Amino acid sequence: MADRLPFDDMVVVLPGIGGSVLKSVDGPVWEPSIGMAGALLRDRHDVLARLAGDPGELDDPEYRDGVVATELIGTPVAVPGIASLNQYRPLRRALNEAFELVVGDPAAQDGAPANYFEFPYDWRRANQVSAVALKRFVDRELAKWRGSQLDSSAKVVFVCHSMGGLVAKYYLDVLGGWRDCRSLITYGTPFRGSPKALGVLANGLRRFGIDFSALTEVLRGFTSVYQLLPRYPVVRQRQGEPLVRISELATGFGGLDLSRARAAYEDFHRAMDPERSSHQGRRLDQLVRLRPIVGYGQKTLQSAEIGPGGLEVSATALSANPGVRALGTGDGTVPAVSAVPIELSDDGPWWWENGKHATIHTTANTLTSLVKTLTLGTAGLGDLQGPQRQEWETRAAPAEVTLDVRVDEITPVGEPLTIDCVLSDPGVTEPPALTIPEHVSTERTETSEGYRYRVHGLSAGTHEITVDWAGCSVSDVVEVC
Repeated sequence: MADRLPFDDMVVVLPGIGGSVLKSVDGPVWEPSIGMAGALLRDRHDVLARLAGDPGELDDPEYRDGVVATELIGTPVAVPGIASLNQYRPLRRALNEAFELVVGDPAAQDGAPANYFEFPYDWRRANQVSAVALKRFVDRELAKWRGSQLDSSAKVVFVCHSMGGLVAKYYLDVLGGWRDCRSLITYGTPFRGSPKALGVLANGLRRFGIDFSALTEVLRGFTSVYQLLPRYPVVRQRQGEPLVRISELATGFGGLDLSRARAAYEDFHRAMDPERSSHQGRRLDQLVRLRPIVGYGQKTLQSAEIGPGGLEVSATALSANPGVRALGTGDGTVPAVSAVPIELSDDGPWWWENGKHATIHTTANTLTSLVKTLTLGTAGLGDLQGPQRQEWETRAAPAEVTLDVRVDEITPVGEPLTIDCVLSDPGVTEPPALTIPEHVSTERTETSEGYRYRVHGLSAGTHEITVDWAGCSVSDVVEVC
């Protein structure tokens, strides 16, 4: 790798919810390589009990239950009802092949100075707890790295997927981490929350006509899941009335604990707003380079309505900016409007990616963009470009033609997997092409919206599927269990 570029700053990668392996002395608590999600859906009480822990204690930063986040996941996984995630090897490989990085072990407190770390965290716990752990880690490792360099001006570059971006942003905004950070790069981070989480908390997890009540109660016990609730007006209580925030509801619905929802908004999300942050009213993007990668083009839950049957979550788009069609979509999990930080509401830069939440951090487009961003945005060169606007921070426009791939994140063994493919350009006549790295039988039929694949014979486990159509390529992760 003689052509790798020098890199003076310290890179820290944070995964999304479910993206860290969790272990205890009693055995694995969350280890996707052994089919953990399938065990949860089969109501394995030992697995559910270990994962649940003690919800009343998990929010205490000083609480120790013997569970340790050991590493980032090495295989794709689904957190049923919440999100699917691809593993992080492609991201690791892209960064280490492009730059001269010294790989460190975040668990080794006395390790040698390093400037590439993957930071696993206990994603069951409140994001504030994970942010405190992140601060301790950065304070320790950045000091060592700076001490090993001739130039002691190194800062941290955070590369975050999904909820990992919320952990990093709380560290920056509330715990003062902005002083030591150069860039925050996020992939599908729900800065404003996700209505998908609202659906699970209020109505529970139901798949294949089965209510997974035990798993639902485990998920409801995690404050981190409550912190994924939308912070913006998202619920319509009656026809003709304006949308309201979840925190403004008079009563909860189903299993939604309204007091915990309000705490997630006030104590977590609002704490990161400029007027309450540690940077005293200054916007974070004036202090740290923010680069959100926003998934779009996928049918994504956007809003909720109170109907005769209770709270109904749907893909009905909000009218935030009807002139930008992409803002009414998302990555299948996080709405596009939510993947943009509050600070960048009226202006970029952000990068659009026609992709799915599970794989948005592993596509060729986003990895190439990441390398370019870090190449042009490292210490020194960025200073020559001025603090407020750098040339590398160009705001890419959404593509005119987008591909929407609709597939359930989990499917039973022995049942066909259904994949719906919808192209935004109805004039394209050739059909899509499906790629699955396993020998299976497929059948393709035309539908009113596009094409449907039915895949037979998928083995138990996680699978990455890719659809190519009219110059678009979209991948997703599914779990057969």
